Amino acid sequence: MTIVEVVVAGLILVVGGLGVLGIVDAASRSTFRAEQSQVVSNVLQQEIEKLRALPYEELALEELPLHASDPEDPRSRIASTSFFYAGRNGTGLKPLVYNGGISEGETIEGGAVDPGPAEFEVGNVRGRVYRYVVWDTCPSALCQDGRHLKRAVVAVRLDQTASGGVRRYQEIQGQFVDPDAEPAILPEQNPGGSDDEGWTLWLTDTPCSEVARQPPPAVEGDHPTRNTRGDCADGAQAGAVPGAPDLLWPEAAAEEVDLPYDYATDVEPQAGNGDEGLQLLPGTNCEDPAATELAVGVASDPDPDPDAYQKVHRWLSPPVPPHEGSQDLLLTGEGTLNLWTRTLGEAVYPGRICAWLFVRSRAGDSVTDTLAVNLGPPLSLHFAHFAQSWPSTKWDEIALPLTFGYADEGGALPLPPGSQLGLALSVDDDTPSALQVHYDMPTFDSRIHLTTTGAPPPGP
Repeated sequence: MTIVEVVVAGLILVVGGLGVLGIVDAASRSTFRAEQSQVVSNVLQQEIEKLRALPYEELALEELPLHASDPEDPRSRIASTSFFYAGRNGTGLKPLVYNGGISEGETIEGGAVDPGPAEFEVGNVRGRVYRYVVWDTCPSALCQDGRHLKRAVVAVRLDQTASGGVRRYQEIQGQFVDPDAEPAILPEQNPGGSDDEGWTLWLTDTPCSEVARQPPPAVEGDHPTRNTRGDCADGAQAGAVPGAPDLLWPEAAAEEVDLPYDYATDVEPQAGNGDEGLQLLPGTNCEDPAATELAVGVASDPDPDPDAYQKVHRWLSPPVPPHEGSQDLLLTGEGTLNLWTRTLGEAVYPGRICAWLFVRSRAGDSVTDTLAVNLGPPLSLHFAHFAQSWPSTKWDEIALPLTFGYADEGGALPLPPGSQLGLALSVDDDTPSALQVHYDMPTFDSRIHLTTTGAPPPGP
């Protein structure tokens, strides 16, 4: 009996030990994969910054890279002297810029970009860096010909490890404009000067059915959450009825506005200090197509989900006025979204806020929302900011870098006359509770900044 008891006890000890070892192993793998992700992000950012430091004429490959058949290898996107810049599935074919190649009848030389693969090692994370430079489509508003805009693509592929597993490569892209390029339009500017103009549009609490930003009431401006899933003609609506988005306005709030308004009195904290600004309830995962469908498009009927309007909020700029020249006004693909935010009721929890950038255009009675594509990495239809501990005890400003593209314009987003620039915000479902966003006040000046091809923003 004693031997049997010892054997049973030993078996229990072994089984328990295996369970503990399994938990430790899973935790180690998760930690290592998080470390890998951080290293990849850092390496990609360092590589693109190194390229930005190069003179424009040296932004070319030292030699023509060779094709690889492995679809998990970035070199699989090489097609002779061209490169599929838009994705792994063979889209967005652009000619490579390399020493020995021909551009405008002249041989390219002086390129200083090593295509790789170049090995790197950071701690116990190892991998390879791949670099590519392609000629990008240069809109005529920027260039007199098609050889004044380059796109750099940097990819990182990690070595396979037992703890990290097999991971697909990640990439980052950036556009580079020839500083000596002369604009084909905007003749009032000096040759060789920049024809870019920065837009700053502030988030307001005014429905876009108004032709100008409305000052808040002098005493009390609190109101329930507005339903912004309709069009401007629908006017201000609350509850499940789709209504007008709020205005993106090219002027900051007046300095005399200093009252803390609550733009969502129907979403209140159960404890803690009172809430201010807009409170957004967690919705679906931002990667889910359902989240994108909620962020764009014009709703004509109430949603099956009665809380849908509390999970997404939209803003629209005034219509783009007619401008000089036959070419559309273009967003050049760079910008920043600044938001003042905090948790609800001073509670401490992680948070993820998502943003969609789109252009709303009209053809008769038809309304179309065209999404800007986040060039990543990774490529997606939205932009996101995550924090393990979202600001809770005070309002804090976060910044979402915006690097986006549009296939038909080589990275730029066209804004034809009459169209409107749109912004949608939502909270990911990995956030335990609502997040607050404050705006339309001098102190809490949530805003979006974008660069364009030289026209003033729509507004007054």
